[in-house]
Amino acid sequence: MKRTILFMMLLTLVFSVQSFGQEQKLTRKERRALEKQRQAEMDSILAIQVKQAINEKKWVLEADRLSNKMGQTINVNSNLNFVAIEGDEAYVQLGRDSGLGPNGVGGVTVRANVTKYEVNPNEKKGTYYIHVFLTSALGSFDIRIDTNNTGQMASATVQGNSSRRVTYSGRLVPLSQSTVYKGTPLF
Repeated sequence: MKRTILFMMLLTLVFSVQSFGQEQKLTRKERRALEKQRQAEMDSILAIQVKQAINEKKWVLEADRLSNKMGQTINVNSNLNFVAIEGDEAYVQLGRDSGLGPNGVGGVTVRANVTKYEVNPNEKKGTYYIHVFLTSALGSFDIRIDTNNTGQMASATVQGNSSRRVTYSGRLVPLSQSTVYKGTPLF
């Protein structure tokens, strides 16, 4: 499957290079149509990758924004703030750029076991709703993820044993394409 996706991306790149010389002769309307076609091809490739990653339970939600239940929002580094599912294991990490913290990246990393994993695709809207329940040494976590079919708009609400909750907003990518830096888990 990876070879097919790589081949499709390479084919798109070749057509892009070939059509680059022709773009100068195209009208503005034709250039727009060509750009829309390229974007649609890239979106279809992303949709295939995200669907496969969700079904195989190998994905990462890289958050560039965090918010609490009161609606307060903060922009964060997506390499340090994420929710990752790797088969039957999961990682939830909060971090900041200072590097000072129990996990070595300025925050907290929790490694947990996935005890429940449900995926509800909405083909009509082109979205996924994922419900994950985790158990760890720090307690249990209920995670509810909403994402579009390309993974470019995703949010995960993480709620622990208390009424506190954090919402991670960012993009959902396959584990193999992720750029996150995992800190040392607490337990």
